[in-house]
Amino acid sequence: MTKLKLTELNSTLRNLQARWKAAEVQADYHLGYSPAAGEHPLQTREFLAYSNHQHFMAAASTGAALPNPPAVDWRWFKTAACLAGGQPGDYVTPVKDQKTCGCCVAFGTVAAIESAVRIQAKNPSLAVDLSEADLFYCHDGITPGPTCESGWNPTAALACCKNTGIVDAKCFPYTPGDQRCNKCTDWKQRLTKISAWQTLTSTGAMKDWLACHGPLITCMSVYADFQNYQSGVYHHVSGPLEGGHCICCVGYDDSSRFWICKNSWNTGWGEQGFFRIAYGQCGIDASMWAVQL
Repeated sequence: MTKLKLTELNSTLRNLQARWKAAEVQADYHLGYSPAAGEHPLQTREFLAYSNHQHFMAAASTGAALPNPPAVDWRWFKTAACLAGGQPGDYVTPVKDQKTCGCCVAFGTVAAIESAVRIQAKNPSLAVDLSEADLFYCHDGITPGPTCESGWNPTAALACCKNTGIVDAKCFPYTPGDQRCNKCTDWKQRLTKISAWQTLTSTGAMKDWLACHGPLITCMSVYADFQNYQSGVYHHVSGPLEGGHCICCVGYDDSSRFWICKNSWNTGWGEQGFFRIAYGQCGIDASMWAVQL
């Protein structure tokens, strides 16, 4: 991806009084979201995201109630109406690293499913580590399958999670680079499946799901300056469009107007691997995908 000069980027951030801080790029980050045939392209997703946010805020300004609670973060769960009896704690599994393969869709999808497993068990300490390698390199029944260069889309990934399921990471550990499917011999006894998924296209529906059920899969346009994100509430200020990226949305905050997302670029990037992004930015809230176990 394009590398920006940090001094010039910092100058732009100061001039715009941006809500985020930048740092030197520490790694060669990879993307991997490619909209499926019939889905909106990245530029259209950006327009839809902006429109969704404007519609939601216009409704709120007329006195319509904002989602309750006004802020959600599944890393610091305390209580939710739909999780009676759930233990307080972190229902988001550790940040991972996709490294040099454009397989972000597998990582964003697995992240949401891992959280769903913990939430269903009402146990934030539950050990769950599912295999991105299985989802990306095996992809049963999907033709043509994804590659590290071509990327993928959540609709196809979720179909695999429902129809075949995914094994645990020990059964097929992740390493970057196109490779043959190489699961453990007893993989059929180690599957986690989802029962259904749905696409959410309104801001209210996304917040309702996050508030009541758990994290969501989402995708965004990545511009060059996103690589330099260090902290704060991101919005695009500089650099060309680099491509599409899939992540896991774990919360939101209405007072400061941002989504909280889990990335797959390891913990040295951003806020220990997480980032906050302003509502309506970069197509982040054009649509999100919800999973059900």
